[in-house]
Amino acid sequence: MDAETIIQGGGLILSGAAVGKIADVAIRAWTARHHKGEVSVTPDPLNVRMEDKFVPRDEFNRHVEQNAAEHKAMVDDRERNYESLYSRQLANDKLTSEIKGKLDGIKDDLSLIKNKLFKTR
Repeated sequence: MDAETIIQGGGLILSGAAVGKIADVAIRAWTARHHKGEVSVTPDPLNVRMEDKFVPRDEFNRHVEQNAAEHKAMVDDRERNYESLYSRQLANDKLTSEIKGKLDGIKDDLSLIKNKLFKTR
């Protein structure tokens, strides 16, 4: 076997694969175009069911007032929690500042002691 025969054989294999791929794409395109699909209507969100009994206006208004009161309570709780959190954060900031000032004083005292002990120039 010479190199030219091997190359021709490889070309036949590659061209056969290309023809197969083109045929596959053509078959898929034809089936997609000629296939009739059906739309499923099992979950029908637009179907409205009529009820025999409706909610009276007084009960509806009572429900609206109850929802408004619950919403106001939630907002008030959130504001109270925010205020308490802010005041605690402010107290922590003050305490941290005091501690930092004391640490700076301790550092200065320590450097003074080192200078006295080791008599650095």
